[in-house]
Amino acid sequence: MSDFLSKINPFYKFIFIILFSTFLTFTHSIWLNIWVFGISMFLLFIGARPKQWLRALKFLIPVTILAFSLFMTGVHWGSDAGAELGRLTFASTQNGLNMSTRLFSFAGLGLLFSLTTDSHELIKSMQKDAKLPRKFAYGMLCAVHLLPHIKQEYQNARLAILVRGASAGPFSWKPIFSMLVNFFRWSETLSIAMFSKGFHEE
Repeated sequence: MSDFLSKINPFYKFIFIILFSTFLTFTHSIWLNIWVFGISMFLLFIGARPKQWLRALKFLIPVTILAFSLFMTGVHWGSDAGAELGRLTFASTQNGLNMSTRLFSFAGLGLLFSLTTDSHELIKSMQKDAKLPRKFAYGMLCAVHLLPHIKQEYQNARLAILVRGASAGPFSWKPIFSMLVNFFRWSETLSIAMFSKGFHEE
């Protein structure tokens, strides 16, 4: 299976996705949303690796639940002004379908870009083709490298609270606060590192 999507210039792919998403934002067409999602999934199927297909399918599970919720919302709240609340009409059904298919279209474009684009290659391409300043490119690379550590840092903070005998439920702010404190320390370290490498204002 060809992996041609990953070989396209990331910056040009990013610009196309942004422009087309902006066009979709101001367009209200159910069939256009369906076509965009279908083409996105088709391109992902023929131009990505099987591992990426599985990640896309996993991501589409919550998207489908949200799309169903949007459809029901559109049906119940998208009826005519004179119609009874929750009454099923052609206008309300069309509104629900438009809302749900729009979510699928944006999800398809997002998956097509995120699963076939390497973040490092994107930043390098932005620096080369979009003339992104070196200090911004270095800062973005630092942020990309820090992202995988966020989950681990949250787990470590939550485990430290549990070891002390305190409660830390799934919605507790205690581990989040500890995690944010460490993030501020990391940002200080990164700023010092950037300054030492010459990424500072002249």
